[in-house]
Amino acid sequence: MADSPKNAPELSSRLRKTNEELRNLQHSVKTGMINVKVLTDFRTATERARQASEAVQQWLDAQGKGGDPYKLMEQVAKQRVEMATQLIKDLTVDLESLDVDIDTPGLPALNEAVCKLAVRCVRLESVSLSSIKLARKW
Repeated sequence: MADSPKNAPELSSRLRKTNEELRNLQHSVKTGMINVKVLTDFRTATERARQASEAVQQWLDAQGKGGDPYKLMEQVAKQRVEMATQLIKDLTVDLESLDVDIDTPGLPALNEAVCKLAVRCVRLESVSLSSIKLARKW
C-alpha cells in the first residue's frame, strides 16, 4: 500500500469544499435557464464529479487511519456501472428521437465499445448462470 501523502488533510479539506461547491452549482442552475438535456447532463456530470471526489476523500481517510482503501473499489465499480447504464439509456432516447444519427461523430467507436461490453456481459452472465446450475446439481 502506498504511503499516505503528507498533504492528505489539506487535500481532503479541499475535496470537501469542492463537493459543497458542486452541490451548490447543481442547485443554482434551474430548469428554464437552459435546455433540459443540457441541464440534465450538467447535473449528471457534477454528481459524478462529486462521487469521484468523495471516493478520493474516502481513500485518503482510509489510508490515513491505516484501513484498507481497496474496499472502496466495489463502490467505485457500482457507481461506474450506474453511470454507464444511465448514459446508455440517455443515448437510446437520443437515437430514438434522432438527436443522434449516423452523422454523429464518434458513433462507430461507441458502437464498437457497446458491442465489446455486450460480449463481456454475456460471458459474465454465462459464467454466473453456469455456477448457479452447478450449485443446484450438488
